[in-house]
Amino acid sequence: MGFRALKVFFILLFLVFFSCKKKNNPPAKPVIVSCPSVGGVNTLYSFFAFSEDPEGDSIAIRFDWGDGNISNWSSYVPSGETVKMSYSWSSAGTYYVKAQAKDKKGAISEWSIAQQIEIIIPSGWTFGGSSNDVGYSVRQTFDGGYIIAGYSSSFSGGPDIYLIKVDDNCNLEWQKTFGAPGVDLDIGYSVEQTSDGGYIIAGYGDSAGLNAYLIKTDANGNFRWKRVYGSWYSDEGYSVQQTTDGGYILTGFTQVSTPHIYTDVYLVKTNEEGFPEWEKRFGGPYDDYGYSVQQTRDGGYIIAGHTDPSGDYFYDIYLIKTDANGNLEWQKRFGGSSYEYGYSVKQTFDGGYIIVGSTYSFGAGGYDVYLVKTDANGNLQWQKTFGGYYDDEGWSVWQTLDSGYIITGYTKSFGAGKEDVYLIKVDKNGNLEWQKTFGGSDEDWGFSVQQTKDSGYVITGYTKSFGMGWEDVYLIKTDKNGNPIKKLSF
Repeated sequence: MGFRALKVFFILLFLVFFSCKKKNNPPAKPVIVSCPSVGGVNTLYSFFAFSEDPEGDSIAIRFDWGDGNISNWSSYVPSGETVKMSYSWSSAGTYYVKAQAKDKKGAISEWSIAQQIEIIIPSGWTFGGSSNDVGYSVRQTFDGGYIIAGYSSSFSGGPDIYLIKVDDNCNLEWQKTFGAPGVDLDIGYSVEQTSDGGYIIAGYGDSAGLNAYLIKTDANGNFRWKRVYGSWYSDEGYSVQQTTDGGYILTGFTQVSTPHIYTDVYLVKTNEEGFPEWEKRFGGPYDDYGYSVQQTRDGGYIIAGHTDPSGDYFYDIYLIKTDANGNLEWQKRFGGSSYEYGYSVKQTFDGGYIIVGSTYSFGAGGYDVYLVKTDANGNLQWQKTFGGYYDDEGWSVWQTLDSGYIITGYTKSFGAGKEDVYLIKVDKNGNLEWQKTFGGSDEDWGFSVQQTKDSGYVITGYTKSFGMGWEDVYLIKTDKNGNPIKKLSF
């Protein structure tokens, strides 16, 4: 074979070889399957994405976080398997997260379609650790700061009662937990500063044999005493107030077994050392619950909760008035043909009562915030609902200095995420003046609200959108118009 023919042969062989070699196509653009839309600064978020390779090769994924930083490539995973990466932003802003894939041969995909995440400075403060921490009650203290009670699973293996003291700028001064080692559950539902500068907490838990109890502390949160109330069935304490004689009034519910197990509203009056002076039960043959109690100006007590009058679980709001010795003066029910729940009651300036809870009978859709105003004898004067198409509930009400009312709870109808803290201001006739939401892309609930000395408001609850753990205690301070007084760093 001549040189020319040999040359042609090798050229043809080269062309045949490379034409037979399989082309390496790059992986598909990754699909980001989880990206929050709103979040807080310095909060760690998880992102998930996957890509498929045409040849079925293993792939790696990296993310562009939209702030000038791009992650390292992940470890290789099988084609189509989801990759998880975590990231946090240290400053507020709007960022566009993208992902890119490559196979083991080095072929790189195009960037995925960018997804937006808005990083904000949260309108509040969080407290807790790496597990679940919730705030159920907040009150302003004599020094202008705030005391919060709830529970924590982060510090002592709890959940244990969690007591937090902050100063007037919401900076942590101290925090305490109360509960027996190795016991599963202790929760603080209500807290109030006492006349000696200490604190009284109403709670419930396994360390009390599934009974209601009170814990008294000194001004620094150091344990003073614990008193347990109830029967050998489950009893829960939800609301406590110091009474004018220096003792305490506690409400919740207690289980009764005659002839079947059901619950009654439970009312306990104690002396200043927490020892019972008397106890009362209220309700019918089915389940009745007490969630809020206040001493009235005549020395008696007003209780709000809900009742199942027919045994069909269609609850009504239940309002009970007693005299100073806990004897029933009158009781009222409020609601429609479906479900109503009462969570908070206050005596109003005119001697009547304001109750907040939720209703499924009235409103715009799902559950709605339900606000009921009565006269001094418990007769209905007006009722209002607030919310949208989805579930919205009211958990706490306070009469404001202008004779209106402030309400907190949660909303699914408005806001930035799954649920947001819901703050509603109404006038003395229950007409809406404004409403605000607080939170991020996950669940955020408000359980307690109070007007503060500066005419603003303080709220506590929990947040899954911000903080260190699965749930963190959420503390929000606003001005008189509901605008948040924001923390400058988080």
